[in-house]
Amino acid sequence: MTAEERFQSIVKLLRKDAQINEEYVAEEVEALAREGHAEATALAANIAGAGYGRAQSWEDAIVWLVRAAGDGHEGARRQLELLGVGFERGGGIDLHDWIDGRPQHSVLESPCIGVVENFLDAPLCAWLIARAAPLQAPSLVYDPHSGRAAQDDVRSNTTATFALLDLDLPLLLIRERIANTMSVPVAHLERTSVFRYEPGQTFGPHFDFLTPSPQLNAEIAELGQRPFTFLVYLNDAFEAGETHFLKLDRKLKPAAGGALYFRNVSESGAPDLMTEHEGAPPTAGEKWLLSQFIRDKPQLPG
Repeated sequence: MTAEERFQSIVKLLRKDAQINEEYVAEEVEALAREGHAEATALAANIAGAGYGRAQSWEDAIVWLVRAAGDGHEGARRQLELLGVGFERGGGIDLHDWIDGRPQHSVLESPCIGVVENFLDAPLCAWLIARAAPLQAPSLVYDPHSGRAAQDDVRSNTTATFALLDLDLPLLLIRERIANTMSVPVAHLERTSVFRYEPGQTFGPHFDFLTPSPQLNAEIAELGQRPFTFLVYLNDAFEAGETHFLKLDRKLKPAAGGALYFRNVSESGAPDLMTEHEGAPPTAGEKWLLSQFIRDKPQLPG
């Protein structure tokens, strides 16, 4: 089997979205990287940064990314530019500047709602929009009757969700920054999504907590409740498009790069019905929004 065939076999495994041998994947990808397969080398950076099937290491992630760029991987080169690392010389990054938590500002005490100003700078926002654009797909909502995700008229925006194959080092560092800002383990973060709202598109009234039910009780027991939501407005070149808390009659719209967070459950873990909200439609321009759900238990790798 050629190196490319071996790599495509790994890609197929990861795209199955099923439980697989993570250690095998990490070892095989790193073996391919050592053989000079550029795409495998870039993926090895993701694996090291995420701690997928191996010990987490930012240092190893940078080393693999520099090597991938040197082997001609354009995506790796662009990541290094964003990180401020020259692929021809290697080097490190100011890790604390990237991952340290940012100051929170309370908007409301109960339910807990707050904002984080300047959470992401303009180049990072532009990077996330560019990465998310080709991954956009119809958004889904939970169907209580089938217990599965399905399309519904309540939600007309599109979504890009980043699995291991879609991640990059800047996004992994952003996830770490979110975790540190919210004082939670990064392992409790679900997959990161980026939403796009074109004019008139909306995410109608909904809750982000998981409603205890026969269909969801097993998932809540295994993967936990969803106590927090963390949103980052990636642009502001649009009209309207606020996050609207209906029962509170509060509309919030941070500036580009600003974040909005809220607690979906009480301190005891009971769903908080006051957190009902909607993603209001932009009346002009496109709205881009990073969405990060946070659980109270570790999530499945990848």
